[in-house]
Amino acid sequence: MPKMKLKINTLLLFCLILSGIAKTTAQTQAGDSLMELGDYKGAITAYNQLEPSATLQFKIARAHTATGNTFKAIQAYENGLKTDSTAVKPRFELGRLYLNTNDPINSLIIFNRLTSEFPENASFKFYKGQGLEFIKAEEPAMDVYEEVLKLDPDYRNARMELVALLIKNREMGLAVSYANELLKEYPDDIKFNSLIAQAYFNDKIFTMAIDHLEHLFELKNNTEYNRRTLGVSYLQTAQWKKALEQLDLFLKEYDDKDAGVYFMKSQAHLKLQEYDKAQDAIENSIAIRRPALHQEYLQLATVMAAQEDFKATFEAMKMAHSENAEDPIIAYQLAVAADRYFKDKKSILGYYELYLNKFGSEGGYGEYASSRASDLKKELFMSAGN
Repeated sequence: MPKMKLKINTLLLFCLILSGIAKTTAQTQAGDSLMELGDYKGAITAYNQLEPSATLQFKIARAHTATGNTFKAIQAYENGLKTDSTAVKPRFELGRLYLNTNDPINSLIIFNRLTSEFPENASFKFYKGQGLEFIKAEEPAMDVYEEVLKLDPDYRNARMELVALLIKNREMGLAVSYANELLKEYPDDIKFNSLIAQAYFNDKIFTMAIDHLEHLFELKNNTEYNRRTLGVSYLQTAQWKKALEQLDLFLKEYDDKDAGVYFMKSQAHLKLQEYDKAQDAIENSIAIRRPALHQEYLQLATVMAAQEDFKATFEAMKMAHSENAEDPIIAYQLAVAADRYFKDKKSILGYYELYLNKFGSEGGYGEYASSRASDLKKELFMSAGN
């Protein structure tokens, strides 16, 4: 009889255990189903009714992540990892959350360990690079991105980050090389056409920049940067009419108060001998830009000199000098403008002496100014003798 009772008790205990397991499994499955349906709040409620475990903490963390409760997600991941510190996917997910919450140090701790444990995993390396880039360790970050691409040449985000950093660090040749590797297979990739155009432009290879910028417009990628940069590139390659077309579109589409664009328009119109338009453009630039006007006045003087309007040239140079009296080139050009405008040699001499008193006779334009001042003094002496 006692043996029969023991068997019955054991059977009951076994049934209770099975019942508990079934209940736990059912609740877990209910939480999982709610996660799949996007009912993250309901899923969290279901998970919280179960006995705590690392696996449940990781599920709760993912539910919080899905709703944007990043700090609760981090707390849940950290709680789970206290129990299971070797879990790979949760560590990966936590490392990314640390990055998203401006905590690159904790992120780097995780990804340094993951890359050490799994050196062939390209994604772990990529996020290590992200952490390094976050703390401005750009050279090591570039090295890491290069390692990623050796493991997986198709890792687009790593290539994009690497090319952008290479451009930032003035390594244009490498930037072009890495960008071209992708563009050979995907010639219409907007992001990499933009990056390679930027690299060529920064390296002053304007004809190549133009090719990619024009292609970007073919792809309907009309941006402020692309429009302005294409205009500048045409200007730098002496394609004056094309430059004006792009600069006018920039003013119409983006910013009609960009003094620099009006300045470039003046340069293009001047090259085309469209003096009235060149003058209008530079006067617009002068009206917009305050207070750094000396470059605009120099351009205005150039426009006036091209028309042999020596009075207007001199007046523009006086304005340039008043804006920047510390520039020796401006001071010398003021003297030359006075020389061409005034008939009175004493007045002309005053401007050369103004240059010499300020900058001396050594270096720069000093020798020319000193020689011309000497000639003027001789001419004045001879006139006085007469």
